[in-house]
Amino acid sequence: MARTGRFILTSERGEKISAVEGLALSPRMAATLRQGAAQGLSGDERRAMVLETLRRK
Repeated sequence: MARTGRFILTSERGEKISAVEGLALSPRMAATLRQGAAQGLSGDERRAMVLETLRRK
């Protein structure tokens, strides 16, 4: 929990929650997310990148 008292869902926490639910990223989506993080994109920019990747499917 952050010092502000708000819960912040990070990528690592999200992965742990998904693992409990039996969910995992596809290799293609994992690569897309790694690329966005490496480019330093904001959350909105990464979401747009994911949507574009899904549209190209």
